[in-house]
Formats: sequence, structure tokens, C-alpha cells
Amino acid sequence: MSVVSFNANQSVRFDLAHGAVRAGASDDRLLLVPMAALVDLANAASPAAVEALGRSLGAAIGARAAARIGDVTGTSLEGFVTQLAGEAALAGAGVLSVERWGRALVVVLDDSPLPGALVAALVGAALDAVSGRKVATTLLSYEAHALRVLVSSDTAVRRVRDWMASGVPWGDAIAKLHGGGS
Repeated sequence: MSVVSFNANQSVRFDLAHGAVRAGASDDRLLLVPMAALVDLANAASPAAVEALGRSLGAAIGARAAARIGDVTGTSLEGFVTQLAGEAALAGAGVLSVERWGRALVVVLDDSPLPGALVAALVGAALDAVSGRKVATTLLSYEAHALRVLVSSDTAVRRVRDWMASGVPWGDAIAKLHGGGS
């Protein structure tokens, strides 16, 4: 079983002599960007561009979490979430946790400064990268303090999106999904 603590030592390094910020052992170069600039970009960009940005951000978070975890098959859900949450926090994405709604998995980002349009793509790409498996996601709710993202199969996500588009509240859509409603 993997370690379930998160050690942020050396996760972000500031090299002032070279004007660089680097991420952990991967030595990836980072750029500190004001959130207002990211929000402005997301508001001005096409939906496809916003999704691409979210996927890029999420893939980087997931890759760093995967490097910490190593063999994901031997990791508990708690260990998996701890490492992913730690990397999301280091990236400034917010406080990541998971909720179980029956068989449905919902990822929650508390205190996230990210625009809602970025979040589902970010969560999906992070989970793809850390687990090595493709998942589908959809934004369930975007409240002032928390964003909720359903993580499931393409079919289930499509059904929940359709129900929500027809006015079904997201909690009811998940319950309906479990009941096999059409």
C-alpha cells in the first residue's frame, strides 16, 4: 500500500538567479500567472480552447501526482486522492476531495479560483494522467465555494448532461442514473 501523506518539500523551486520557477523532480518550468489573466483568457477564448487549457493544466497536475504514486494499482483510494489533492493545491486549483454518490464518483474543488468552464476538463485530464485510464467528466455545480464534477463513463456523463439540460437538478440526475432512468 502506498503512503497516504503528501510531502510538498521541493515541489516548487524558485530559481531567482535565472528567473525560473520549476516543479518538483520533473523540473518542468512553471509560470506564475495572476488568476485575473487566466479568467480573462477563459472568457475570451472559444469553448474548445478553454477545454484544451483545462486539459493541459489537469494533465500536468495528474502527471506530478502519478510520479508521486508510482504503481497506481497498489494504491488505496485515500492515497490516490491525497496525492492528487496535494498536487492540485500546489497548483493553486483549490482543495480537492471526492464524494461517493452511490456508485458515482464526484470530485469537489473547494475554494477554487478557476472558472467553471476549465474545471471539468482539468479534473478529467488529471485523472486520466494519474490513473492511466480515460474518464469522462461533466461539471455538476458551480457554487461560490465549491465546484462538483461527475467522473464516469461517456454514456453516464452524456445522460446526466442531458437530464441537467432538461432542468433536472444534478443530485436528482445522479439518483436517476443509479435507477437506470432514460
